[in-house]
Amino acid sequence: MAEQRLPQTAKDRKGFFNHLKSLKLFRRGSPSNVAPTVPTITEEAIVTEKEAAKLRAKYTHFRILVIGRANAGKTTLLKRVCNTTEDPVYSKIDPTSQRGEHDVNVSFSFTSNPGFIFHDSPGFEAGGEEELQNVLSFIQKKAKAREVKDQIHAIWFCFAPDVSRPLLELEQRFFNEQRGGNVPVVGIFTKFDDFITPVYDENKDEEKNREVACAILKERFEKPLMGYKFPPRAYVRFESIDEDDGNHQEQVGELMKQTAASINNLALKILFITVQQNNLELCVYYALNKSVLNLPSVSLTYRSNAGRSSRNGL
Repeated sequence: MAEQRLPQTAKDRKGFFNHLKSLKLFRRGSPSNVAPTVPTITEEAIVTEKEAAKLRAKYTHFRILVIGRANAGKTTLLKRVCNTTEDPVYSKIDPTSQRGEHDVNVSFSFTSNPGFIFHDSPGFEAGGEEELQNVLSFIQKKAKAREVKDQIHAIWFCFAPDVSRPLLELEQRFFNEQRGGNVPVVGIFTKFDDFITPVYDENKDEEKNREVACAILKERFEKPLMGYKFPPRAYVRFESIDEDDGNHQEQVGELMKQTAASINNLALKILFITVQQNNLELCVYYALNKSVLNLPSVSLTYRSNAGRSSRNGL
């Protein structure tokens, strides 16, 4: 297949979105079993500040489905991602829904970073066949959405790793089922510090204990997951997620990098990068290291602290 490149000069450009359409970067109701055409990203595949701004202006939201068992720390995780202590704002709820009832169709966001829209699904606990089917149907429905803004762009699958409680049967089935839209999945171990405790050896230092825990995690979770037909494309660990003095933003930065790396669709990758408000480092990382964004003088708005905006020129 001939390598496809983004236009490099104003003379070559007939419009950013016309070019994106010609590459078929955005899915518009395509069959779920057909992966979208993805151009090869080379050093020449650079998107200018102006082009990124056009993309950000038209497609203002990046939609993420979050899946995880009860007590997996999903809400805390999302608050860390959006750098806030405030509760999320939900979309209009069906009056027939019960308050507090999980409904994967109900979206929510945080005022600190409204560019992210989330959908929450409870984990597939024992006997949760109906929930598994609901989630798969939801993903399929979103894959058929004609508008990019209505599609699911990424899935964050949250695990609260437990040495005595490996993957449930329904979780295994999720990673063996063909999912609509070829949506990338990132596996997130939300309470890795709790995983370290049962394998802790007081005769080893902290770093050695962490290495042992990492090895067990890979053996008990990551390795089995990679044996399924549709495994996560990346993994991220979180420690001390409930503690206010933890290095949360550093860990969030890793989640953002791994999510961006898991997105094969170039246009969606750009959208994910440019929607950042709390992670300026990701924009800089891709601008300088990944040759995707050409942002020599872009002025980015981000949140340096929950509830406070700053403006930095690069």
